[in-house]
Amino acid sequence: MKFNSSIPLNTLLAYKNNENLERNRKIKSEDFDWDSNHPLSLVCICIQKLSENWLGAPQLEQLVAKDREFFLEILNTDVPLQILVDNIKSDIFWKRCYNSKWSDSPVITVEKKWINIFMERHYADILENLNPRLYDPEKITTLVKLCGPYIQSLAIRSLVPSDIPVQRITSPEMADLITSQRVKSDKPLLKKGEALSRDHISLHAAIGSLTSLIELHITYQLKYTGTDYRRDQFQFTNNDAKNLARGLEKSNQLKVLRITRTDMNCHRVKYILRGLSDNQNIETIDFSHCKIGDDGSCSLGKFIARHNKLRNLILIDNNFGPAGAEHISHALNHPTCGIRNLDLRLNNKLGSEGIAHIAVSIARGCNLISLNISGCGIKSGPLSKAPAGVWSATSAENPPSCGDLLARAIGLVKTPLRSLDISVNDIGSPSDSTLSNAICLSYIVDINLKRSGMGPIAMAIAEAAAAAQRLRREAEKGIRFRRSASRVLQARRVAKCMNIDADPILLAQQLSARPSIVSVASEEGVYSVQTQPLPSDFGFVPAIKSPLQSSRASSTTGPPTSRRSSHHMILEPVKEIRRTALVRRGSDGSLLKSRRATFERHIKIFVSTENDDLEDI
Repeated sequence: MKFNSSIPLNTLLAYKNNENLERNRKIKSEDFDWDSNHPLSLVCICIQKLSENWLGAPQLEQLVAKDREFFLEILNTDVPLQILVDNIKSDIFWKRCYNSKWSDSPVITVEKKWINIFMERHYADILENLNPRLYDPEKITTLVKLCGPYIQSLAIRSLVPSDIPVQRITSPEMADLITSQRVKSDKPLLKKGEALSRDHISLHAAIGSLTSLIELHITYQLKYTGTDYRRDQFQFTNNDAKNLARGLEKSNQLKVLRITRTDMNCHRVKYILRGLSDNQNIETIDFSHCKIGDDGSCSLGKFIARHNKLRNLILIDNNFGPAGAEHISHALNHPTCGIRNLDLRLNNKLGSEGIAHIAVSIARGCNLISLNISGCGIKSGPLSKAPAGVWSATSAENPPSCGDLLARAIGLVKTPLRSLDISVNDIGSPSDSTLSNAICLSYIVDINLKRSGMGPIAMAIAEAAAAAQRLRREAEKGIRFRRSASRVLQARRVAKCMNIDADPILLAQQLSARPSIVSVASEEGVYSVQTQPLPSDFGFVPAIKSPLQSSRASSTTGPPTSRRSSHHMILEPVKEIRRTALVRRGSDGSLLKSRRATFERHIKIFVSTENDDLEDI
């Protein structure tokens, strides 16, 4: 009896006996070649003959379950795809088809059937190797009808331009898509004096007909160039953008669109956004490593203001500057904007002026949870001109720096920002101290300050505050214990995971309260830093005035305002630190005396430089 392929390999390894045990055994259950010298049974011979000449008949339902499994194990994967799709739905067979055709293993992020994985890769390979001069719409329509119902995610990593010779197309899948009449024709493909177009294949029908498409990733570049390399082979033409936009108009179920490493400028991105204008299900847009400028970012700002389901905007390594950042920041404060994650990495043209607009948007109450501004060219000097929405109480001759604006923005009470990456910048001093103090007052739990230009003490304070917030969130996400002893055990476990040296009983009582003093240990000594209120020399002008009364009286930061959610209520710098009144109980459940008003809570957190281990205080 052969090994059933439906049994997981780990199960076989778990039950496989060691060779050193029972060496004199005559029957070994783990040896699947024990009958290799035995004559085959009549049933096996019949199934082998059926598999050699099978073209859909007999149907698999007519076979016994045992014989059906053996038939699928020996069936040739070169059977026409139409017959396989119509008759076979077994995941084991389609996994074998995938492994026989491609050597690499697919990256599966969600639970998906192997027939879907095979069809997505098969369809993408055909489009990647298809020459536009030999494009046959009828063949593509037939292919879409065959593969379309199974395609949910499509990743096209390469496309062939029109000026590539036809002889380079050697993929066996192309034989069905290229008509014999075009191949045998000796007529020149171009007329005399006609300019050679570098357009790629039209994706209008290839994408617009996929009714189940949810995620699309396209890269307009050539994967294999050979000796005929030219820089113009990587162009993304206007016709490509128009054809892609026509296909996106029909993809109403599309949720994720990624166009990366493509020569897409402001003019072409407008075509793409125009094709997505009627799609209200889009959640993620990724235009990384493109050439979008200020005009294109203006179109993006208008787009995200009209699509409230859009959550992720990724614009890594583009060409827009402060003017483009201003358009995006205005859109982030729009009432219908739903952006939660904004990634602006490697946009070094933004500089301090561009990031200042984003800081004003955060202060005015946008919904950003994660912000990545790594490598955006932030400088330590003051801004040449304060962005719109910031007024200074001192004078216009002393504008704030970008670090100061970020500090005021993230230091606001109940700011929804939880993740911040400002690495590879130059925050400088004294903005680093103000920024670290603001991080202590915020709810940020994930922060990256590597090569940010901040001093070692300021960086240690900020990282310690983020670690304290992670500690608090770990406790809130855990089980709410009814007994004090269990809470102490939970506190001891959390303290050990977070490398915190604290009394478990005291820490258990402080898990639901924010620390007012952070003790930081570094190579230069131990520092006890108390979170101070931010200075109010300048503030932010509210974006939208609300007819409702604010929860706090008017102050030097402007008129009272109210946004659409609770974490947008207070827009002025923090004036005080709120302390949470706790009911203290002993280990036996009895009430303890309340603390004095002057009692200060301490949490000690070990912080060291990047290359050193943590040391005890």
